[in-house]
Amino acid sequence: MDMEKQIVLTANEGATSRCAETLKRIGRYAAMPQQMLRRYYSKVLGEDISEARARAITEAQIAFFAVTLPADYPLALRILGCVWFVVKVRKLKNSPLPTSPRRGECRRK
Repeated sequence: MDMEKQIVLTANEGATSRCAETLKRIGRYAAMPQQMLRRYYSKVLGEDISEARARAITEAQIAFFAVTLPADYPLALRILGCVWFVVKVRKLKNSPLPTSPRRGECRRK
């Protein structure tokens, strides 16, 4: 009876580790678009952008499109979209700036 429990336990450990590896792989794939956007923003702005700042830029862009695109939405939703956009732009302004200078610029002390 004791031998049967050990065999079942060993089989369950293998399934658990495969499941954990699958979840890690899915997490890496899910984060890939965010990393690509961060690299894109860094290249366009000419400076290293943190993940938090890249997320703030993306959220502000989504809020902007939520305000400008749906012309036939009710007024209450349009006002809510405007408020969302203002909040996200303020969050973007308050997000930490990178410490490295832009490409081709020198820091002055």
